[in-house]
This record gives sequence, structure tokens and C-alpha cells, in this order.
Amino acid sequence: MEFIIGKEEIVKGLSRIQSVVEKKVAMPILSNAFLETKGVGISITATDLEIGLQGFYPAKILKEGKSTISAKKIFEVVKELPEKEVTFRSMENQWVEILCGKSVFKIMGLPAETFPALPMYEEEGFFSLNGDAFREMIAKTIYAVSTDESRYNLRGIFLIKLSGEKGQGLRMVSTDGYRISLIDRLFEGEIKGLDKGILLPKKGMSEVNRLIEEEGERIEVKLKNNNFIVRKEKVVLIMRLLDAEFPEYQQVIPSKTKKHIRMKRESLHESLRRVSLLSSEKTRGVKFHFGQGFLELSSYNPEIGEAKEEISVDFKGEDMTVGFNSRFILEVLGSFSAEEVDLEMEDEKSPAILRPTTDSQHTCVIMPMRI
Repeated sequence: MEFIIGKEEIVKGLSRIQSVVEKKVAMPILSNAFLETKGVGISITATDLEIGLQGFYPAKILKEGKSTISAKKIFEVVKELPEKEVTFRSMENQWVEILCGKSVFKIMGLPAETFPALPMYEEEGFFSLNGDAFREMIAKTIYAVSTDESRYNLRGIFLIKLSGEKGQGLRMVSTDGYRISLIDRLFEGEIKGLDKGILLPKKGMSEVNRLIEEEGERIEVKLKNNNFIVRKEKVVLIMRLLDAEFPEYQQVIPSKTKKHIRMKRESLHESLRRVSLLSSEKTRGVKFHFGQGFLELSSYNPEIGEAKEEISVDFKGEDMTVGFNSRFILEVLGSFSAEEVDLEMEDEKSPAILRPTTDSQHTCVIMPMRI
């Protein structure tokens, strides 16, 4: 294998795969990038066996072939190279030589034949989605995915097709057992499959988010066997579905509520952030006391002290006091862009619904806590 490629192109390709390659691996090959000549360019591939990312980049091919090389080390090297063009050349015993100007690097690789192949798929069957809308859905759900490795069915984002009078759409839902984030969005065109819903890994959805952020506009999507495939321009991302049943989240979302409070999002976010500074490190609990036209936020930590702050809210009715994990509320508020938010509850012990006032299709549910 021998090719000449622009520094900008190779840096872009290697940058994309850095978060895919495994950092702590039992299989050393998974920490490598797989380079292969293809026609008028090269493909750069990385996988952790659950997620695979492959991109195509134009290059001048002098000799066809393929190699694998440490993804992290080669990225560190090419970023620092002095010239605009870089030459890669395979050598004996899996070594790869990198030349740029007067710089020469020789890095040991592993046999290309041992690199795991990505799942095969046909070019047909993809459907197109608005990338910005899909990315918005990921951003508004990914923070609520569970980090508890023992709760495998909560370790991803649930995606399912919606059909109604206004057309076809998608729903994303995530939960960690203490909160739920749900968002619905309509999309133009036909959505193929996804009628029963699929569970997508958090890491894979983070990679989709990065891909859309970098490229923007539209993406192509396809469900093939146990894999979810996302394609954007010359880059393909393949992730394996999580083999688990997502919980019946609809049963947790309250169907009726008695208490309705409207609040300024920024005011609530800033006050809660300040008061939570003195909350318990373990529970992050903050007490919410609602009265006529006001909300008093308070926290108490016997080892540090206490904090109290009051803000104006739109609330009428009997006083209500409830505790929440401040981090959960802050993360929800951070995912909203509306100036005002609505909080709905049946009583002090029931789940709370938080929504941006301008988006009824985005619902967050947070369980209260005893303080």
C-alpha cells in the first residue's frame, strides 16, 4: 500500500474515529485504524465491535493495499506534520512509513487481515431524514440515558416510528429509572421500518450527533437485521442494536395533574444552580416550596450549611412542598430553549412533568425525592 493524501483530509478522517476506537481493549486490533485503498482514495475504518465508522477520502494511489495502525498515535503524528501532503507506505512486518517534507515516521501496525469486517448492507432501502431535527432529538434525550451497567435495557435511546393525521414522525425516549425524556418530531417522506421500536446504544447516538454536527443537512438511515446504519456523504456509521426490552414508559407519564406552575427558565436555572451548591453531595436534593406567585428553593447540608432563594412564578392554589434531585432538573432545563417552562404535578408524591411552553412534543418526567 502506498498513497499520497492531503494533510487536511487525513486529519479529518482520523479525527472522526478517535471516539470510536476502544481505549481499553482485550483485542489490540480494536485500537487501530484500518486504512485501505479504494479507487481514487482511501477508506479509514474503526470499530469497537458494537459501533463501526468508515469514511472515504480522496488520495493519489501509488500502490493498492491495506494496513492497520494505532488510531491515536497516527492522529497525533499527522496533526503535527509540516507540509500539506502526506505519503503513507506499507513496509515489511506490518510497519507503516509516513513521510511529509523532511519528516519520516515509522510506526508498527498489526495484520490487516485480523481487523474485524463491518456488517455488509445493500445500497437500497435507505430513507432520508432532516439531520438537524434528528440531532435535536438526540440532544434532548441522551442526558437521561442510564449509566448503570446492570440496567442494560436503560443504556440506550428508544426510537420508534409515529404515524398520524399530520404524517409520519419519530419518537425518541430515554430513562435512567428516575426521569424520562421524550420527544416527538415529524419528518418529510417515508420512514421505513421502526414500527416496533429499536434500542440504540448511547455511544452510537453520540457518534451520530457528532457526524450531523460536522456535516449538517440530511442523513440517510437504514435498519438492517440487528444493525442501525446512518450515512452522510462519504461517511457510514453502523451500530448494533441493544438486545433488551425498553420499559413501558407510557405508564409512568401522568395522564392528569392538579398543580400547574409556569416559570421563567433562565431564572429557575440560575437560582437552582446557586442553591444546589450547598446540597448533599450524594443526593443533590433541593426543596421546592410553591406558594401564591413564588417558589422558594432551599438546600441543607449539615456538614456545610444551608441556602435559600426565592423567585417569582405563575402559581395559584394551595402551597406545595416537594424535593427533587437538582442535577436532574438542571439537565432538563439545559435541554430547553424556551423562555418559560411548565411544571405539572398531581401532588407532592407523584411524578412531575416539565415541558417548554413552546414545545408540547417534548416531555420530561422527574420523580420527586424525600428530603
